[in-house]
Amino acid sequence: MPPAGSAPAPSASGDAAEAARVAAAKAGEDALERAAFLKIVRAMRGYAVDAADEVRRWEHNFSRLPPAHQSLLQHHTKKHMQAYACIRANETFFTELLTSFSGDDVPPHLRVPEAARDPEAHKPVSPGDAEKVRYVLKNLARDWSSEAAEERSQSHGPILKELEERLYVPKDPASEGRYPPRVMVPGAGLGRLVLECARRGFDAEGNEHSYYMLLTSSFILNHCERDEQFTIHPFVHSNNNHTADANQMRAVAIPDVTARHCMHEASKRGGAMSMCAGDFVEVYGAPEHVNQWDAVATCFFIDTAHNVVEYLSIISRCLKPGGVWVNFGPLLFHWSDARSYLKEDELSVEMSLEDVEAVAQSVGLRIVKREMRDSLYTADKKSMCQTVYRCALLVAVREEK
Repeated sequence: MPPAGSAPAPSASGDAAEAARVAAAKAGEDALERAAFLKIVRAMRGYAVDAADEVRRWEHNFSRLPPAHQSLLQHHTKKHMQAYACIRANETFFTELLTSFSGDDVPPHLRVPEAARDPEAHKPVSPGDAEKVRYVLKNLARDWSSEAAEERSQSHGPILKELEERLYVPKDPASEGRYPPRVMVPGAGLGRLVLECARRGFDAEGNEHSYYMLLTSSFILNHCERDEQFTIHPFVHSNNNHTADANQMRAVAIPDVTARHCMHEASKRGGAMSMCAGDFVEVYGAPEHVNQWDAVATCFFIDTAHNVVEYLSIISRCLKPGGVWVNFGPLLFHWSDARSYLKEDELSVEMSLEDVEAVAQSVGLRIVKREMRDSLYTADKKSMCQTVYRCALLVAVREEK
């Protein structure tokens, strides 16, 4: 028997029960992840069918015009054929993407099954999921095309400038006994800002919750072998606000630069890059992230929160004393109208910029810079409709506690 007051020694049966519990929990997590993953796979596989349905609507409406009116717009017949070709090119990209997740080196719960072996492959894709696939194409153009370099300079540019000015990157980490600053990028999307941080010598980690973004960023970052390897047509899906049909149908080459090339540059400066999947609150709210980061860079991110106070509290806890938070973006609270499209009562606490600054101060983030900058986001630069956000560039320092 163990001495009085001591804990009993673990039994073999107890160890086995705990191992079984952990295994069951892991299996449950994998099953949920598998279900979410397959939903995205089906949406990407269904892209061409959904997009072609829209072109068929154009054709149907054109056929309803009087013959005299059709003759004035007879070039629309050619435009419709071009649209189908653009959709096929986009489909080719998604096929290549999904194929990259079908090998034996991919974890089984994240492996793309053959369509013939997916019992739910025939089910129609919901309008919301179809729209998310189209949004992937626009984000690819934003993050990974030369066409959107100016747009990226509006938002990524100020963040990178602040990080470079405020964080010291050692030229020789070993001899200096200092290592590259750790930079966290929540809401990393398709990973371009994370890569640019690494390129400048930072140890950068991106965090993303959306599998649409995670699958696509993994493909772009790990499987693209040359610049402009793929051609997509991100603006084909809508007829609105085009000055010419050619602008709507135009091709966008991606990526403008490969991650392999960028990481070669990064390695010379000691930079590194990684991506972390999961909900920001769940991942970085964990104790192991407290006081671990030299900087947190948020770009069009904080307004994705159900509760911005929670986001800012976690950012503050993650930063080392003296660490820097750099934020760029508007306050277009994503969950504020969830009831209208999700029919659910999602938590959403909307705040003014003054509120954000006050909360930041209260959780130990001392605002040292505040500027307002204009920026586009996933814009079609040739469109007659441009949404320009008046964004806040905030820089804060984590105070000593």
